[in-house]
Amino acid sequence: MEPTIPQEGGEESGSRRKTGRRRRRSPTPPMSSTGLAATQSESPRRGKWKRSRHSKKRARATAADTAAATAAASGSVVSEHASSSGVSSAVSSPIRWPLLCRTVIGEDASGRKVFEPFIKMDPKLVDAYDELTSKYHEKRGRQLKLVTLHQHESQSCMLKQELVPTRESATKTVLKAAKGVMGLSSYVDGRLLKQTTGFLIDWNSESKVGTLLTSALLIRSKSPPVDEWIGAGEYIPEAEVHVHLLDRDDTIVAAELLHYDKNYNLALFKVGISVSAEVLSFGSELKFGQEVFMLGRDKDLYLNIGHGHVQYVGSNSYERHHYMFLNCGLSECGLGGPVIDLNGEVTGMVNSQRTGFIPSSTILKCLHMWKKFNCIPRLHIGVKFSAIKFLDPIQIEAIYRKCNIDEGLIVQHVSEGSSAERQGIRTGDILQCCNGVYMSTTVENLLLEICEEHLDKGNQIDSNVEVQAGIFHTRSGLNCTKNLAVKVSDSIEVVTRGVVHVGT
Repeated sequence: MEPTIPQEGGEESGSRRKTGRRRRRSPTPPMSSTGLAATQSESPRRGKWKRSRHSKKRARATAADTAAATAAASGSVVSEHASSSGVSSAVSSPIRWPLLCRTVIGEDASGRKVFEPFIKMDPKLVDAYDELTSKYHEKRGRQLKLVTLHQHESQSCMLKQELVPTRESATKTVLKAAKGVMGLSSYVDGRLLKQTTGFLIDWNSESKVGTLLTSALLIRSKSPPVDEWIGAGEYIPEAEVHVHLLDRDDTIVAAELLHYDKNYNLALFKVGISVSAEVLSFGSELKFGQEVFMLGRDKDLYLNIGHGHVQYVGSNSYERHHYMFLNCGLSECGLGGPVIDLNGEVTGMVNSQRTGFIPSSTILKCLHMWKKFNCIPRLHIGVKFSAIKFLDPIQIEAIYRKCNIDEGLIVQHVSEGSSAERQGIRTGDILQCCNGVYMSTTVENLLLEICEEHLDKGNQIDSNVEVQAGIFHTRSGLNCTKNLAVKVSDSIEVVTRGVVHVGT
């Protein structure tokens, strides 16, 4: 008969299952100089089994050693818990895989060793082995929760083959910018309303107070069905907002709402940050086709990274005019996150489920207006546009042949009762210029500049300003200039559809 060998067990025989003890199936542990790999098997033998004196002595000795190991394992659990919770700096004891000494009783047809059935072994020894195995898995489970060993459920785009040539530099850029990207949560009556991402645009090293920019959708309780222009969104500015800091303890601090704007869905919060913080800087204006990264935080504060290019498309008739778009998906809680270029500079902020973002040029103009006037006023021109530039070249060529125009904004909808409607501007006409400035993709930044000039002259919010619009009437083929009386307002612009009432 072969001697007793330390063995971790593989498939258990039916003889042990009859005892009522259920054997756990364990992952293969590392190889040890004192144990065998988990490739051995066992098989019960028929007939009466007599244990040798040698086996009994060996079992009793192993049981004594196992009891001591159990006590040591219990101590290591306490030690590791204390260390991970910050209560103690004691070093955790090494993890050990339990090996059960079992007698080899033969070989199977494949030449693998067959071990003594569990049912023939000392129950106390088997129970001790089970207990140690359970403690091993508990400790291993705690190890795998360490940030150095834990693997996130999803992988970032940085591992894609297409990014291999620039991965090292791009990773450095993303990780540097990530130091200023934080998660935000809003609550109403203790109930979670929404989670978004925000980023630092200012931080005072003396007062330890910073300003976070994020999406105002964080405090929007009701969204419009489809069309943003009907102004059906409802906001709760008094919602309690928490900022999840990026320190070791995942500190959560309350944030104070400084301002929010419904037109652009921008929100600014003041937050106290005691540790050094990374303030993101804004870059130059984007170009279509430019390569960018989109950053966000998920609900567990893990960094989400999107990679793509600025798309050659514009807003549809249901979206505000200020959006540009990316060809990558929006991550969970990603609204409000920055869009950065390859230099790590902010080129926009994600603010639409269609991966639409507000370009940095518009954000900077809005921030300038807020600091200057304590609001973000905008011209309510009462017209929806789409750019000729984003059409199929076939249609652009047809417009040029018929209208001798290859750039401008096509009128998609005119608000009922607006100055534009009264001046005869209709769907299908083309806005070529505004106050002498020709339009190519959007009119947003120009409208903000006109507002600033109007207010600088001492005029008030909700007053009217005259705007000269160069219009091409598609139906008549005539160019003309229309003087529009347009309202300057910091409230949300609503473009209403004209209706005809039938009956009473």
